[in-house]
Amino acid sequence: SVLIYVGCLVVRIALQIVKNGPIAIRAAKEAIDAGIEATDMTSALEVEKACYQRVLTTSDRLEGLAAFREGRPPEYEGK
Repeated sequence: SVLIYVGCLVVRIALQIVKNGPIAIRAAKEAIDAGIEATDMTSALEVEKACYQRVLTTSDRLEGLAAFREGRPPEYEGK
């Protein structure tokens, strides 16, 4: 049925998302949630910028870049 198909699709997407760093996932979720509430594009972009800036200084970001460069899966630690 359609409901089962949609459920499987949701699980597949979730499994892809969870492969990313937990800090980046939280920041993206916050940016999406707050961005939806923003009254204009400028405000939404400011929220996104603030969330991204918090990710820039994390060890997980450096791990993701190193893993990509080395052609291996990243090992995120939530730091």
